[in-house]
Amino acid sequence: MISPVREAVGGPVRKLLNLIVGITESSRRRKVNLPHLRETLSPVFVIGGNRSGTSVVSSILSQHPHLEGLFVEAEANQYDRAGHSVGYCESGHIWRHISPGDVKRRQDRRLPYWALPQYIGDAYRESAGDNRERDDLLWAVERLRRSVEQPLIKDQFNTLRVGLIADVFPLARFILVSRGWPDFIERGTHKWRHDGTNTILGPSCPRAGLHWQILNIIARYDLEAFAPGRYGEIWLDSLHESPESAARSLAEARDAVSLSPFEFDLTELAAQWNRDVAPEAADSRPSFDTLRRMVHFEQDILTRDQTNE
Repeated sequence: MISPVREAVGGPVRKLLNLIVGITESSRRRKVNLPHLRETLSPVFVIGGNRSGTSVVSSILSQHPHLEGLFVEAEANQYDRAGHSVGYCESGHIWRHISPGDVKRRQDRRLPYWALPQYIGDAYRESAGDNRERDDLLWAVERLRRSVEQPLIKDQFNTLRVGLIADVFPLARFILVSRGWPDFIERGTHKWRHDGTNTILGPSCPRAGLHWQILNIIARYDLEAFAPGRYGEIWLDSLHESPESAARSLAEARDAVSLSPFEFDLTELAAQWNRDVAPEAADSRPSFDTLRRMVHFEQDILTRDQTNE
C-alpha cells in the first residue's frame, strides 16, 4: 500500500510531469506538417473481431522491414490458465479516448460481444467529427512513431472504424483477419466459460455467431465502400492448415496492400499446423463478391441520380 506521505508527494509530482509532457507534446506537434503527413502516411491497420487471430497476424507482419508496430505491453504470445491465447501486439492505447466503454456489456453479461446491435453504436465510426478531431487522431499516431517506416496498428474496435480511418488517413491500408464461424464459436465460447467475465452462455440465447456475422459484414462492406483497392484478407484457417498455406496467405495479403516482398518467419504458427478443423469450416468463409457488387450497384445509382439532378 502507498503511504499517505508518498501519495501526497506523488500527486503534485505527477501533475508536474503531466504538465511537462503536455508542453513537450505541444512543441513537437507544432513542428509537424499535419496536412502533408495526411497526404503521405500510409499506415497498415490489422482489423478483425476478438478471437479471430489479429494478434498473431500483427506479430508476424511486424517483422516486415517497412512496418513499425505501434504496440503496447505484450508483444509475444502468452496463454491463460485455460490454454487460450491472450491478446498481444495491441494498439488500443493510441485512440483509447474513442474506444467504447464496457460497463453496459459487463452489466448485461455480454462483455465479448461488442458488435451486437445494442452496443454497436458505441463503437461504429464512419468519419471524424471535424477537422480538429481529424488532426488529433492523426497526431495520436504520429507522436508514437520512432522510425520513418509506416505504422502497423492493431485494435479490434478499428474493425468498426474503417470509414473514420480512411477519413483521417486517405492512404490507409487494411488487412482483415477472420476465421470460420465454427472455429470462432467453439473456441470463443470455451474461452468465455473460463475467463471469469460471467458471460451469459446457453442454448436459449446464442450470441457468438451473431457477433461474428455482424462484424464480418460491416468490415467487408466498409472496406469496399471506403478503401477500395487498399485492403487484403487473411483467413486464420489457412494459417493453421500448413506452412505452405500460411506462407501463401500472408504473401497474398502483403501484395494486396502493396508491401514489398518479404519472407516471414512462421515459427509462431507451427503448433497449429495440421490440427483438426471442423468440417463446416470450408463453407464458412464470407465472400467479398456479393458485398462488392452491392456497394458498386448503390454507387452507380447515386451517381446516375446525381447526374440527372
